[in-house]
Amino acid sequence: MQTTQDLGHAGEALPKTPVARRRALVFLNAKARSVAPNVQRVLEALRSRDIDVVRSVIRSRSAIANAIREHRDDVDCVIVGGGDGTLNGALQGLVGTDLPLGLLPLGTANDLAKTLGIPNDLDEACDVIAQGHSRRIDVGRVNDAYFFNEASVGLSVALCRALTSEAKARFGILALLYNAVVLLFRMHRFRAHVRVDGGDEFDVKTLQLTLGNSRNFGGFVASDEAEIDDRLLDFYSVGFEHGWTYFDAFRALLQRRYDEARSVHTTHGKRFEVRTHRPKRIEADGEIVTATPAVFEVVPRAVAVFVPAPPVEVPPVDAPV
Repeated sequence: MQTTQDLGHAGEALPKTPVARRRALVFLNAKARSVAPNVQRVLEALRSRDIDVVRSVIRSRSAIANAIREHRDDVDCVIVGGGDGTLNGALQGLVGTDLPLGLLPLGTANDLAKTLGIPNDLDEACDVIAQGHSRRIDVGRVNDAYFFNEASVGLSVALCRALTSEAKARFGILALLYNAVVLLFRMHRFRAHVRVDGGDEFDVKTLQLTLGNSRNFGGFVASDEAEIDDRLLDFYSVGFEHGWTYFDAFRALLQRRYDEARSVHTTHGKRFEVRTHRPKRIEADGEIVTATPAVFEVVPRAVAVFVPAPPVEVPPVDAPV
């Protein structure tokens, strides 16, 4: 039986498969940190777990989304091997399809995989997909672009523009940290006007403004309380007003205790309207997607993702009389 097909053959009908097997669109980002040496290993691991693979190595985010929309009725799930940027490209096509998503954490930070407890080991990650236990999660939306982890204005946008694929592939999270520190001392704060849930309004003078949807982003655990299915976005503004506040903000980040940091402003809500004096670019999951003015909002339970099944609780056995 034919089990693979190149998406480059436009219009070619997908072969039918037995009910016991599942068909998957598999996207492997050739630029991601650990993809190239693991392509064949991934494909063989999935096939050995009764998953027929429609293989597609695609570099363009829009091409990933378009392929998902085109083949949504021909497959049972979508599997992505790469980093959070590749996942973000898939997300643009996944919303509204009801196709579950399988994660193979092969990128630099792998924030979504960390949030959902997906193991880093490839065979274990394939086992999670094969077992088929899924969890519906929220996603964020900024203007017309969706995001899994966060969307930001300020420092992270400059970081996206400065950080090359080669640097990420060679140095991983260290490249993120080094470039962030260099840019931190070069950038200037900007003013933003924020309106929360159509009510409360306030102004911030900030270097980094982030709307988080999950616990992890930027390679860090941003919050112990945030959940990716709590139907809320978490607002963070880091001002760096004076020299000593750099230490204050980093301490808050490491301890995840932002209320004690004078340079950090946090709040929570379902919808945030953000305006700046001049249009400023916005990145989402590490990809520059739009600009201010912008509306950030949560989209509850928008996507199903394969996750490890929760442990089965065995009731205690009554002691003999």
